[in-house]
Amino acid sequence: MKTIVPAQREGNAYDTITERFFTTEKLARAQFQVARKRLLAINHWHKIAGEEKAEFALADGRGEQIERTPAIGDFIRIDIPGPMNHSGDGFDWVQIEEIAEDEEIHEEFISIRVRPSSNPEKHKGETAHFFADAATSTFVIKREGNQISAEVHGRNEKPNLEDVSLIDKIRNTFVAFGGILGGSRIQWKSFTEGLIA
Repeated sequence: MKTIVPAQREGNAYDTITERFFTTEKLARAQFQVARKRLLAINHWHKIAGEEKAEFALADGRGEQIERTPAIGDFIRIDIPGPMNHSGDGFDWVQIEEIAEDEEIHEEFISIRVRPSSNPEKHKGETAHFFADAATSTFVIKREGNQISAEVHGRNEKPNLEDVSLIDKIRNTFVAFGGILGGSRIQWKSFTEGLIA
């Protein structure tokens, strides 16, 4: 199956994977469809990952929240607990750069890859996220026979210290290293478990 996880070149990388086995392929196929709908419901991700963690909202090119299936070019507004991101008007922003989906006889998958982006409300070029724009997060749900896995793959994660204010540099360093040291892994483990529960 095709993968859209980029190569690791610099900074930190991680892979969070949760697997679930079913007694029949028919049950696994049905659960895959449930997990697929959960993955595409970005405005409800915080309910899957845990209410006390980050909140996510699908947004259009103007930064306004939308309720629909995500598309390439859409933005995701992230409200993480902790210090405010001034360049993002209080939020961290990523943009959806790839969505892939495929189905074969005994396998199927869907994946979404996002990258730190500018704040679409400001239309400036500066990255409004605690990671620099070389970083990516790839969310994958796949089924192979009776097994389903939900995965989050982070690549090339380094704090965003370019073209941001001093206060955002301090904040981005604090938040990025908190994520690198395990904060994001805890969130993504809860998320992958929730997707295929």
